Amino acid sequence: MLTPLKVRTIRCLDGLHYSFELLQFYYGSLHSMCCKIPVSSSNVVPAIAHCWGFVDTLHRIRSIARAVPSLNQKRPEMRAFLTATELAEPFRHYMQHLDRELSKQPPLGFPVWGSLAWVDEVDDQQSHIVMFGAANGQTTFSGCIYDRFNSSWVSKVCLTVAERSFNFDPIFEATMRFRDFVLPFVIQEGGATITYPDKLPMFSMRIVVSEPTQEDLA
Repeated sequence: MLTPLKVRTIRCLDGLHYSFELLQFYYGSLHSMCCKIPVSSSNVVPAIAHCWGFVDTLHRIRSIARAVPSLNQKRPEMRAFLTATELAEPFRHYMQHLDRELSKQPPLGFPVWGSLAWVDEVDDQQSHIVMFGAANGQTTFSGCIYDRFNSSWVSKVCLTVAERSFNFDPIFEATMRFRDFVLPFVIQEGGATITYPDKLPMFSMRIVVSEPTQEDLA
């Protein structure tokens, strides 16, 4: 019989497992989606959706991690993860309260959905910034950050909001390091054998609608 604490731990594992899967889904094709934008502007929407889906999912991972029983917030692995991903908080807060942000005076000086930039898929010395949204002559766009000390881009994709740059590559890498620590930790704390098979059990239902009889119509 599982105690309420064990049940809570296992439910946290469920939340974390699928959140990490979602994060990998958003990140996996983000750069390639951005690289398709020059081909057609219709690719802007999928790229933005993956950017903000990533931010929202990362925020959820941070929240669930704090709720895991027995996981000390001061553990080095936890502190490192929360520090490396702290930008998820202001970014998610911005989008969650976008109505308030748009009411501010003076108006926002950056695109409503953020400034999106990426490194060219062929020429790694070149980057691009897509200028989307209503053009009012006062909007500024920010690009990818280049680390001159290490002679490399900080991230292949960058989303900028209010002069804050969300660099996906290092944030994703830090989150995957945390995943490798936290999932085994939660499984051990849950005290149960838990697996996530590729093929999930399912059940199906079919609705059979028969022709109404004279009795039914009477």
